Amino acid sequence: MKDSVIIPSAMILCVDDLGWHSGSDMRHRGQPSRTGMPRKHLPADYIAINELGKAIDMKIMCPICLAEWDKDNILTNEVGITYEPYTWDRKSKINYELAQEMFEAAENSEYIEYSLHGNLHGNYDKDGKQITEMEYFEYKNEGDELLSTMSEEQILRRIDLFFRIYDSWGFKKKIRSFVAPNGIPKHLTNEELLPLASALKKRGITYWTSRWKNTVSDTVFFDGITYLEKNVKFGVPWNAYDFDPKYMKPFAEEGDEVIGDVLGMHWPNFLRFNAENCLSRTAEWADYFKKQAEVFGLMLAKDIAFSTSQHVYKNFSKLEVQQSRVKIDITEALEKNTGCLTGEFFVSFKNGIIPKKCINGEIELFETHGNFKTYKIKHKSNVIEIEI
Repeated sequence: MKDSVIIPSAMILCVDDLGWHSGSDMRHRGQPSRTGMPRKHLPADYIAINELGKAIDMKIMCPICLAEWDKDNILTNEVGITYEPYTWDRKSKINYELAQEMFEAAENSEYIEYSLHGNLHGNYDKDGKQITEMEYFEYKNEGDELLSTMSEEQILRRIDLFFRIYDSWGFKKKIRSFVAPNGIPKHLTNEELLPLASALKKRGITYWTSRWKNTVSDTVFFDGITYLEKNVKFGVPWNAYDFDPKYMKPFAEEGDEVIGDVLGMHWPNFLRFNAENCLSRTAEWADYFKKQAEVFGLMLAKDIAFSTSQHVYKNFSKLEVQQSRVKIDITEALEKNTGCLTGEFFVSFKNGIIPKKCINGEIELFETHGNFKTYKIKHKSNVIEIEI
């Protein structure tokens, strides 16, 4: 019986590196890796992500880089931000007609949710030489072999430049999440990330996901910001385009001891070299995610807020299955230092187990799958009991 009731993980798709105008990896010239797509990005590339989100009813988390949108040359003379610290000139290089079309494709998308990523995805020395593609980290002292977190002041400077470019175009979607470019140095402790967390909070960030601790379903609470670890046991090459979804490994399988929440991928993974064909695999990609939703213990999130709330309920609640009753104690979840809880969570029951009554809460059917059903519970107390 106990293997027939579970609080599932709510998988959110995170597609890194939207926003680049050119896809070309130019690290050999001291420039960013960008998306690794060997062509310019087009409106169809944004439409492809929107259509996938529509097909699976998910606002896809999309970390964006904005330096190539810098039509007002805001980054000129901003030493450390670009590979051309004194001669930066995007204003003369932007294809404004194409950029406007991409802006409209992104802004009009109901299923693209922007996430803070970076400017040029890295940092540079005073001469424009690239130091690292981890934009918010640096070698503090000459001879250091390990990166350190930048000061809060330096991080705020970079974030504020990002938002100046964002506002200059008239982007309107509220950004509430953050993904660190190239992940987080694994050696850094929670305490060593406090300057970054503090800066993010000051700029309205509530949700944070990255690769860092290499621990499935890890959680850190940073004074109002909830951090979730990106997928650990899963990966597609960051620059793989024309990728056929039938070769995708499962994000999770029934019986996994721990199931994560964030499927991290990259923009080109969903694109075709010939942009006019970008929608040709939307149905196949959607099928992949719908099959993952058939895994007992996994569901598809509606957005990052949905995923994070469910994550906290799942990982910090106690579920006890008795002969004719399921008891769920959410006390620890409610005590966490986070404002992300929505007041409701989800529980899946294998076929044959039917909830009859919910004590200290309201229960309603949310989704029906092949071997199980998932119910939404609105809790009214720290302990909920469900008669079955």
